Amino acid sequence: LKCVLHIGTEKSGTTSIQSFLQKNRGIFLDNDYYIPISPSISSRNFNHRKLATAMLDIDHVDDARKALEIQDTDSFSNWRNFFLEQLSEEINNNNNYKKYVFSSEHLSSRLVSIEEITRLKLYLQRFFDTVEIVLYIRRQDKYAVSLYSTALKAGSVHEFTFNYKNPVNGRFDYHKMYSKWSEVFGKRNVDVRIFERDKFYKEDLTLDFLKAIGFNANVINNTQWLVPAKANPSLNALGQSYLRYYNAINPKGLDPKLHKQRRHLIEFLERNYGGNGYLPTQSEASGWYGFFEKVNNKLLLELENSTEQIFDSSFEGYPKEKDTLIYTSKDLLDVSKEFHKYLMDTNKG
Repeated sequence: LKCVLHIGTEKSGTTSIQSFLQKNRGIFLDNDYYIPISPSISSRNFNHRKLATAMLDIDHVDDARKALEIQDTDSFSNWRNFFLEQLSEEINNNNNYKKYVFSSEHLSSRLVSIEEITRLKLYLQRFFDTVEIVLYIRRQDKYAVSLYSTALKAGSVHEFTFNYKNPVNGRFDYHKMYSKWSEVFGKRNVDVRIFERDKFYKEDLTLDFLKAIGFNANVINNTQWLVPAKANPSLNALGQSYLRYYNAINPKGLDPKLHKQRRHLIEFLERNYGGNGYLPTQSEASGWYGFFEKVNNKLLLELENSTEQIFDSSFEGYPKEKDTLIYTSKDLLDVSKEFHKYLMDTNKG
C-alpha cells in the first residue's frame, strides 16, 4: 500500500485541490485511489485536518483544538484515541485499494516539531509500505498578500503590512520546513513543487496534482474530470475594507449569534466583491522578498535543482506607486445595504 500526503502549503491552491478530490472521489476510486472520509472536516470539505490535529504534541493547543474544545490533556487524549481508531478501521476496511491520498495544509503549518512529524510517520507505517509527501510552495511575498483576505475572514481588523519584525518565520521558511519533513520521511519521498501557473502540468494546478500523485498522463488527459466551483476566492479592495470595519464593530467570538451572520457576510462578499485586493508596491514586495534569498538558495541546493532560482523574480504584478484609495462611509453603507438585501432575498436574516 502507498500513501500520498499532500501537506500544503497554505495559500497554494489547497482548497481547490480538496474540492477537486471531493468532487471526483468516484473517479479516484475507479483508478485505485482511496480518499479517506474520517479525517475530513465534513462530508463536503475534504481538508483532512483531523489527521494533523491528532498528531499534535499534547501541550500544543492550536485553533483546531480550541474549536473542538479539546484543549486539556485528558479530553485531547480521548479525542485522539477515538479518532485514530476510527481512521484505522477505515483504512483496514478499504485496504484493497493500492493508493491512499490525504490532503491538509495544516500538516505543514501545524506540525512544527520533528516529534509531531515523526508521530505521523509512525502511525502511517502501520498501514502503508511507502509514504510520499507532496508540498507546493508559493513565492513568499505573494503568499503574504494572499493571506490577508484569509486573515480578514478570520476576524482581523488590521491593514495589510509585511511582517518586517519577524519575516523569516516557520511559515515562510521553506528550507526549514523541507528539512524537517525530509529528515523524517527521507529526501526522495518529498516532492517540492512550485506554485506558479507556468510550472504546472499543462498550466493547470489540479492536473499537476494528479501527475504528482502518480496518475498516468493518458488517464489525466482522457478523463472527464468534474470541475468544482472556485474555492476560497480573495476579496477585492472594497470587500477587504468593508470586512475590516465589520470586524472592528463585531469582534469575532464576542457574540456567538453573530457567527452565522459573519459566515453569510463572507459568502456575500466572495460572490460580489471577489478579485484582487490591496497590493503593496513593487519596491515593498521585492524588498520584503529579499529577506528570503538565503533560505530559498539553501532549499535550491537541497533539491539539487538545475535552475538558478526557485521562483520567478518579476514584480510587475504590483503597482509602482502606493494605492491611496480610501473608501468613504457612503461606499461602506452601500455594501451594508446590498448585504441586507442579500440576507432578505435568500431568507438568511
